[in-house]
Amino acid sequence: MKRNAVYGAVLLLAYVVASPAQTDPGLSTKPAGVTLSGERLAPEKAPVDLSRPEPEAMDFFATEEEKEFLRAAADGQVWAQARLGIIYVNTPDDTARMELGRGMLEHAASQDSPDALFELAKMALAGRGMVRSPSEAFDYMRRAAELGLPEAQYELASMYANGQGASQDSEQALKWARQAATQGQPHAMHSVSVTLLRRAVNQQEIAQGLGLLEKAAAQNHRESEMILAGILTRGEFGMPKDEAKAESLLLPRAEAGDAEFQFGLASLYLYGRLFGEKREAGRKWLQQSAEGGYKSAVELLSNPEEN
Repeated sequence: MKRNAVYGAVLLLAYVVASPAQTDPGLSTKPAGVTLSGERLAPEKAPVDLSRPEPEAMDFFATEEEKEFLRAAADGQVWAQARLGIIYVNTPDDTARMELGRGMLEHAASQDSPDALFELAKMALAGRGMVRSPSEAFDYMRRAAELGLPEAQYELASMYANGQGASQDSEQALKWARQAATQGQPHAMHSVSVTLLRRAVNQQEIAQGLGLLEKAAAQNHRESEMILAGILTRGEFGMPKDEAKAESLLLPRAEAGDAEFQFGLASLYLYGRLFGEKREAGRKWLQQSAEGGYKSAVELLSNPEEN
C-alpha cells in the first residue's frame, strides 16, 4: 500500500509540475482565502480532484493543510508549489518527501519563485537533499535576492562577506545588506548599523547606523538591544545618556535568564547614576549572571576589590 501511495504521489507531482504556472505572489502575499496555517482555499483556488490518480496516494499528503496547498499547486499556483516543496524537504528522515519536495522547488524556481530559490540555496549550501555546492547555492541565493526576497539579500551579503560561493567582496556585501535593511530585515539592519558605526566615516553614516540599530532593537533583535543599551549607558556617537531606556532594553532579557543581559543590567545598577537604590539588586544580577556562566561576571566576582 505504501509503495502504491508513493507511486501515486509521484504521478500527482508530475501532474502538478506540468500545470501552467500562475503569477507567483510570494509566500507572504498569497491569494485571498489562503493561509499557511491551514485555512481552506476558496473554491476557485481548489479545482483539482484529489482522488486521482489513485485514492491511497492522498494518504501520502498527510495533513489537510498539505492537501489544500496541493490543490493550489495543481492549479499552477507557483507560491503553493514552493510552499509544499519547503514542507517536504524539511520532513525529517523521509527520502520520498525529500525527492518530491526538491522537484516542486526546482519547478517553482524555474518560474522565478524567490522562496523556492532561497530554499534550494540553503539545501545546496548544507548538502541537504543534494550534493553540497557553495557556488550553486550562491547562484540560487543571488537570483532570490534579485527578485527582492530580503532574507536572501541578507544571506547573499553574508556569502559575499565570507567569500562563500564567490570571491570575497565587502562592497557587494554592504550593498545587499543595505537592500535587505531597507526592507526591514532585522539581521541586515543590525549588520549595516554595526558596519556604519564601526567605520564612522561621517555624521550622516553614524546617524544612519544609529537609526538602523534602533529599528532592529525595536524588532527584538538581541544583539542590537545589547549594543544600543551600551551606547545609551555611555552616551556614545552623539546620543545623550539615557540610563532609563538602557534599563528597559536590558531588563526583559535579564528576567528571562540571559546571562549577558543580566551582567549588563548589573553593571547599570552598580555604576549608573540613576540607580543608587538598586545597588543591591545589581549585586544579585551579577551573581545570577555568574551562575549562568557569563565570563565577565565570574571574573568580576572573583576579584572582591572590583566588586
